[in-house]
Amino acid sequence: MQEMKTNTDILTDTNQPLDWLVMYSNTGDISILEDLEIAKTNSQKTGILDYFVPLDVTRIIVDDKPIERKHLIAGNYIFIRATKENILQLRQGPPFDTVLRFLHPDSSPTGCIYIADSEVQMLRVAIEKMDGEVEYFVPTSKELLIGDCVCIIDGHYSGIKGVLESVKGHEGGRVIVPLGDVLAVRTPRIPADSLQLVSLATITDGQTGSYTSRAYKKVHVLINDSERLLAEKEANGALSEESAAEAHRLVVRFSQLQLAGKIRFMHAQAIYNLLFALGETESERFQHFKNMLP
Repeated sequence: MQEMKTNTDILTDTNQPLDWLVMYSNTGDISILEDLEIAKTNSQKTGILDYFVPLDVTRIIVDDKPIERKHLIAGNYIFIRATKENILQLRQGPPFDTVLRFLHPDSSPTGCIYIADSEVQMLRVAIEKMDGEVEYFVPTSKELLIGDCVCIIDGHYSGIKGVLESVKGHEGGRVIVPLGDVLAVRTPRIPADSLQLVSLATITDGQTGSYTSRAYKKVHVLINDSERLLAEKEANGALSEESAAEAHRLVVRFSQLQLAGKIRFMHAQAIYNLLFALGETESERFQHFKNMLP
C-alpha cells in the first residue's frame, strides 16, 4: 500500500515541518510527556509544534478509586512534529540529550524516518476512540499486505482508512490502522456494510491468487449484479425497494475502488449501470464517477 509507506531520508533541508520524525526514548520514562508538553508550550522558542506518544493505559480500582497507569509502548515510540533543526537543538540540552533518540531504519543507518501528518492524525483518531487498553503492534511489510485497503464509512470509526484483516468467508472484520512499518493499532470488528474498498492487496502467492485475478473476480461479480439490476429497472421502470438498497450498497462499497488496465473500464461500466438503475441523471452520473475514468 504505497500511500501508507514511511518516508525514509537523511536529515536534509528538504524535509518539511509538517512531517513527523519518529523518535524513541531510551529509558521509557513516562516523565518525558511532561518535558514534551513544556517544549510544545514554548513552541515559539523550541519550534516543537506537536508531539504524539502512544501509551498503554491500564485502569484499575484501588480503595474504590479509579487509577490510570500509563506506560510507553514497546519500542518507546515518540513522534515529534518539528523541523530537523529544532529536533537537533532540542537534543543538545537536558533532559532530551540523554533520553531522546532517532529511530533509524536498518536500510539507512544514517537516516531517520519521517511520516506524513495525515497518517499520524489518522492513527491518533483511531486510538482516541478506543476504550480501555489499546492493542498496539509493530507490523511487518507482510502483515500490511494481508488484506485490502478500506475506508470505514459508518459507525464509531467513520473516516478512518486502514488494512482489512479478512475473516474467511466474510468481507468484514478488524481493520489495521498502520503508520507505515513502524506502528499499528487494530480496531474492533467492523461490519462489512461499514467498509468501502479502496484498493486490493498485492498478493501473488497461491493462497488467494494474484491481484489481477482477485480484481477480475470482484469486478466480474459486480458487472453481473449491475446488469441484473439495470435489467430490472428497464423492465419495471424502477427498482424495488430491496433492489434499490442493494444497488446503493454496491455503489457505496465499490465506487472508490482503485484499479488499473482493462479492469478499470469494466469497473466504471458497472458503477455507471448501478447509478442508471438508481435513477440518476446523465449529469449526476458523470459527476459521481468522472474521477474513476482513465
